[in-house]
Amino acid sequence: MPAKSPAYRLGIDLGGTKIHAVVIDRKGRILGHARTATKGERGYAKVVERVARTAVQALDEADVRTKDVKVCGIGAPGPVDAARGIMHMAPNLGWAQKPLARDLGKVLGLRVALGNDVNCGALGEVAHGAAQGVDSAVAAFVGTGLGGGIVVGGTVVNGAHGYGGEIGHIPSPFGDALCGCGQRGCLETVASKTGVVRMINEAVAKGVKAKIPLDGVLKSSAIIQALADGCPATKPAIDRLVEALAWGLCTIGNVVDPEVYILGGGLAEALGKPLLPRIAAQMAETSVLYRRQAPKLVLARLGDDAVAVGAAVASGTAA
Repeated sequence: MPAKSPAYRLGIDLGGTKIHAVVIDRKGRILGHARTATKGERGYAKVVERVARTAVQALDEADVRTKDVKVCGIGAPGPVDAARGIMHMAPNLGWAQKPLARDLGKVLGLRVALGNDVNCGALGEVAHGAAQGVDSAVAAFVGTGLGGGIVVGGTVVNGAHGYGGEIGHIPSPFGDALCGCGQRGCLETVASKTGVVRMINEAVAKGVKAKIPLDGVLKSSAIIQALADGCPATKPAIDRLVEALAWGLCTIGNVVDPEVYILGGGLAEALGKPLLPRIAAQMAETSVLYRRQAPKLVLARLGDDAVAVGAAVASGTAA
């Protein structure tokens, strides 16, 4: 008889700027949560301590003992070796080849299940979010970059080397702009907020008038406002994003054929529901797979909780 999954699950989202921990029950209800700044400049060991303290704070708020969760799940940036619990690299933290599962486990006194943060976000949406109940899903999180995750049979597709679902780094036919990974022409260089800002700046450099502030960090809300104001530099950039994202989803879809596509991330969620039919129509033009039956697309529902909830779900399967 299979072992019963724990009644409580602990999940952590380790980001470049924040640490977010949640405790959930089997139905995905959040019983306790805690947040703190990552402060990566203090070094790896100090961050591990901060992660552990944040986890304990979430447990305390939920009135759950450490021994009652058995396994802690954590979603971390960059490719990971889930089997060995190693972060291969996290450029935003300046880390490489860190045995995070082992080191965090020693501090917490728990076994730790490590996963990629975007994959955890996809799992969270399938288990307790916008795609609850489906067997297969492809998630694209459109924010500063473009992250992706694939879930089949309720399990994340990590791949042999931890790169499963890296939709943002598919070589694309949408130009040869330099990507943060060092390659040129990655899908992320167009289908992301960074890509949209680049395309707006390129249009302005060619003499196109922009109804958008170009000094400082450009927020998703400013892009949406410029789009609503009819900014002649912003609309073509968003049109290009839609075309590129649809192409990327079709590329993955032709291999996975998922029940549903989940769109999340700051920019996608700011664009909102009107984005979905535009992408679906573009996907129908791009792939024969969707000419007879439109793809099902949903907006992510868990927001900032997605990664931590997904990590908690993964901890339950590892218990």
